Amino acid sequence: MLKRLNVLIVATLTALTAGCLQKETTQTMYLAPDGSVSWVVSESNVRSNETDRARRLAEEQEYIGQAILGTHGTARGLAALGPLGAVRTAVLRAERPFHVVTSAEFAAADQVLQRVFTEMAIGTSASFVRDGDEDTLRVRLDFSHPLEEHETPVSELMGSFERFRLVLTEGRIANTSGLDVTDGTSATLSDQWLERAERAYEAKSSIEFSLSWRVR
Repeated sequence: MLKRLNVLIVATLTALTAGCLQKETTQTMYLAPDGSVSWVVSESNVRSNETDRARRLAEEQEYIGQAILGTHGTARGLAALGPLGAVRTAVLRAERPFHVVTSAEFAAADQVLQRVFTEMAIGTSASFVRDGDEDTLRVRLDFSHPLEEHETPVSELMGSFERFRLVLTEGRIANTSGLDVTDGTSATLSDQWLERAERAYEAKSSIEFSLSWRVR
């Protein structure tokens, strides 16, 4: 269960854990120079911790059966964000523990990020700006209004957003805010940003993160 970033999804915590399924999830957004993005979600070591064997088997077979059909929670979440074309699902391991990779293409990183947070009832503004040879993706979250309790397919994606990663397909990172740069081409939300997000939620204020990079 999320610790720091749960302030962003407090209204949908019950939707983030499907029964007793346990899994290790990573989310990567591959940013192209034109601002388009490929969103890839990897769910590995997926298994149920249900002690009753019959219930465990039923829960696990429901998950892998839906994954094979491309109708599992992650696929539904990506589909709800309006991708370009169909959501793709690859079952890398069809026996316990399972490994499933789901991906989708989106025309604009700022638009899809704005939509994912808006779906969670968080006031959001996002932009992609080109200034000379530098591109900047900026996302601002506004907690001034109470979050209403609701459930949406996008809730499945927010369950692992704490491990969200941005990766450039070309160029080098020039500047960031709220992100930790790992190797000059990829960045993750920083622990400091996650802590500040919690304080912003409690104070009913706003917070943002941004990434600037140069391709040329």
